[in-house]
Amino acid sequence: MVIDGGGLVAEVRERFVALAGGQSARIVAIPTALQDAPIDVQRYGEFLAHVFGVPHVIVLDTRDRTQANSASFVEPLKQATAVWIEGGRQWRLADAYLGTAVQREIENLLERGGVVGGSSAGATIQGSFLVRGASGTPGNPDGDNTIMMAPGHETGFGLLADSAIDQHVDARAREADLDVVIAAHPRLLGIGLDQGAGIIVHGNSFFVVGGQVLIHDGRQHGRRQYYALSPGQTFDLKSRTIELNEAATDTQQYPLTLTLDEARREAAPSGVVTLGRGILASSAGSQPPARQVNLVCSVSLYSIGAVPHPARLEGPHELILRARDLSADADRDFRCRID
Repeated sequence: MVIDGGGLVAEVRERFVALAGGQSARIVAIPTALQDAPIDVQRYGEFLAHVFGVPHVIVLDTRDRTQANSASFVEPLKQATAVWIEGGRQWRLADAYLGTAVQREIENLLERGGVVGGSSAGATIQGSFLVRGASGTPGNPDGDNTIMMAPGHETGFGLLADSAIDQHVDARAREADLDVVIAAHPRLLGIGLDQGAGIIVHGNSFFVVGGQVLIHDGRQHGRRQYYALSPGQTFDLKSRTIELNEAATDTQQYPLTLTLDEARREAAPSGVVTLGRGILASSAGSQPPARQVNLVCSVSLYSIGAVPHPARLEGPHELILRARDLSADADRDFRCRID
């Protein structure tokens, strides 16, 4: 799963497309959260194909639960390698699709190894508990999304079990908003995503990209009831703990770190490469002194200034860098040329 805080930064978008199958991806998009009025599915599909950089995106949109249960409507989901759920108001997604054939086919897609992604409301609906689910009224057609627990709209798709997912946390000062939800439902894990952040879920863990993610686990952390994860960190969903980055602590094998200053990604005959600059420093804070290097690396790199990648030199102009490829579920070594 790809769960995005609302900003859909390049790393989240590109990881979703890679997991979906790249240029061979068969993506179905669901923009129903956006508005009450019907959506022009052809034009919206063309728009999303451009956003994701793929040849074609099929769009499904209905507010009619009978249609959401029809075989013809869900047929594209049976052929899909990925589903993308757009943002807006999550109660619209619950009203239209919760408990229907659409939800069942999304679950089937995950079972057969596909990827489900979503941003903003499309992130929240993936949790088991639906926060900010208050539905529209004549005076407020979009609903009051300041209400964290709205009776009748507290159930999400449950793709990420025992979770409550919030979004736009930093942009809308929502840092502590999940506290009340976890206090009322202590079995849940609260996950608050900054607008520029996302999590990539593989099995029983997730990997943080783009920005900060807040964890609300029902415990006191200093003066707060949550703590922050940074880009590059991995969280174990079973133990509800941060996974140790063994490479970051193995200063014998990786005596250096590389932190990006700037980066751009380009296609190359061998695949995508990253070109840019970074700060090469000792991982132990000792000699040699930090220096800036130009680099060409055989992996897609992001999170400028945020992730110190474990590294080691293999000659004056070659660096081994520890990073996670776009479609991978673990870090591995990549080669970089530096000067």
